[in-house]
Amino acid sequence: MVDWLFMIGLAGIGAALILGIGIRIAAAAGALLMVMMWSAVLPPANNLFMDDHLIYALLIIGLALTSAGDTLGLGRRWSSTSLVRSRPILK
Repeated sequence: MVDWLFMIGLAGIGAALILGIGIRIAAAAGALLMVMMWSAVLPPANNLFMDDHLIYALLIIGLALTSAGDTLGLGRRWSSTSLVRSRPILK
């Protein structure tokens, strides 16, 4: 059951990041998930801070901070909907 929930969560985060819809929430959840996956294998076999999970977490946060969904995805259309205008956290 947990494996299914994990994979559905990954698919949802990935779809949101690819489409540019709800990128703030997806970036927060994705970065949190990456940091949790990094912490699951502590201590790491290699460098403590140069792990691919931490690099991906920083990359996901960078996507949200630069509003990449507006440029490369459907973020601009998503932002113009009445749902997002009434709840800006969904942007």
